[in-house]
Amino acid sequence: MASSLSKGPLSSAVRASNNPFSPIPIVSGAASCQSRSFSQSSQRSMGRLPKTIVARPPPQPSTRTKTRGMARTELPQDFGILPGTYIRPLWKDMPSIFKQPQERLRLEWLWMKTGFQNFLGVLAYCRYFNKGLPLELKERRQIAQQYHQRMYSAFAAGDTNTINKICCTGLAKDLNKRIAARPKNEKVTWSLDKYIRNPSTFWTGARVVSDRATQIPELPDSGVRQVVVRITSKQSTGKYTEPANGKTAKNSTAVAQDAKQRDCTEYLVLQKLRWTGEDTEWRVWGYTNATTVEDLSSPFFAPGLTIRERLEAMNASLGK
Repeated sequence: MASSLSKGPLSSAVRASNNPFSPIPIVSGAASCQSRSFSQSSQRSMGRLPKTIVARPPPQPSTRTKTRGMARTELPQDFGILPGTYIRPLWKDMPSIFKQPQERLRLEWLWMKTGFQNFLGVLAYCRYFNKGLPLELKERRQIAQQYHQRMYSAFAAGDTNTINKICCTGLAKDLNKRIAARPKNEKVTWSLDKYIRNPSTFWTGARVVSDRATQIPELPDSGVRQVVVRITSKQSTGKYTEPANGKTAKNSTAVAQDAKQRDCTEYLVLQKLRWTGEDTEWRVWGYTNATTVEDLSSPFFAPGLTIRERLEAMNASLGK
């Protein structure tokens, strides 16, 4: 039995997702930096040399134009992690208050500040911009645990229908591709043995570490809400070869011999979209990582920026 802490069995499914409304990629890291490269100004003519003509890029269609006439099932789902999402690291991964006091204090301050701002943002999103939306503050953790188990169980059983129903398109394609690559007679097993109830999850096994919501630019009555849940659990995975006659052997010794148990810490990302007044169900976007000291250099966490500048950067990443 492995005692070291590790990522979940689907850790290779953590992926980057391209923003469907913008050519700027949004990486699944917690504090990835997105920036636009500014075109260089044309050089002044020197002597008789001709002026350098810089071709302007073609105008990009707006979000409203891109989604006009699209069926609800065709609307994009993969927004990536909302820019500026802060996820507090585990205590053991935090910088030492004695060796790196400035970095430690910045992480602690961001934890308190972003937590307060995110709560106000969700409150405004559900009560002001989209009146009548449920906050689901008590249900978030249970929904994450339910989807976590459903996704892994469906992946082990090769249930692509369930995967397509509860996962965003990018993650669903990754998992379906891995299922299709299995040998026909190979069977996969997965079980959640128990939740590891420690202080990092308030002794519950699942803790909401981020909950954010924002309007989608240029689309009235539309937005996205993302919840990141830290899940600590003990999981067992295994695989075995099914007999040639297609009947599962009664003796499950082969499964037991190949089964591996390990402790996992995962940051599950749930997402719910709203398109022109219609809400979709919760879906699993994938996994992300905790914010690191290196992420503090991101413009979304850099000090000195106004709220307006941060909102403009977020809107730019969402395709404005």
